Amino acid sequence: MTKKSIHAQVLSINPLTDTILELILSPEQYIEYQAGQYLDILLENETLSYSIANAPLGSHKYELHIRHSQNNASIQKLLTEIKQHGFLKIHLPLGDCHLDKLEREKPILFIAGGTGFAPVKAMIEQLLVNNDTRNFELFWGARSQSDLYMNEKVNHWQAHATHFRYFSLLPNSQAKDTLASMVLEQHPRDLNRWQFVISGPFDMVFATRDVLVAQGVSRSQLYSDAFSFE
Repeated sequence: MTKKSIHAQVLSINPLTDTILELILSPEQYIEYQAGQYLDILLENETLSYSIANAPLGSHKYELHIRHSQNNASIQKLLTEIKQHGFLKIHLPLGDCHLDKLEREKPILFIAGGTGFAPVKAMIEQLLVNNDTRNFELFWGARSQSDLYMNEKVNHWQAHATHFRYFSLLPNSQAKDTLASMVLEQHPRDLNRWQFVISGPFDMVFATRDVLVAQGVSRSQLYSDAFSFE
């Protein structure tokens, strides 16, 4: 796909939690992308990268999940830009971790930390719309219950798709628990059946990868855009 820089109107900013915003962008010229890819927001002297959280299913909008705080200068700059102009300059599509890069028949195990859920959401939406019959699972870790900010949606998916399973992890779980340890608990003997999509903070992504590789998982089974920045 050809990458382009375009302007996009900010249609809405919705709080998903006290610290996570949903941004809906309407581009002046729609650029196609694959579920799982991301875009760059181009500010003066700064670039912010965000996964596109909706599958390309015809809305011609881009949904972003943005963590914010008062002391994050980059986010405050972004919000000021939106308030002053109502539109943003964006560059897309970016990223090689998307459904078309995965093996078509192999089951998928998604591992997401925090707003790393965004690209996973897009990929799962695409799988469901495509009526994909292979097994897939989501392991989602967050800092608080509210940070599992679309927990109800994921539970709805699980209730209506018998080939999808969902596991969540919060800090009040046992201290030894990590997303990687949860995966190993659920899959003590069949890791090689799966392909893994890992999304979230880079330290979590790399730590999870290292645990899986130590358990005999081939690096060719592991997918994450974080690997491009190592």
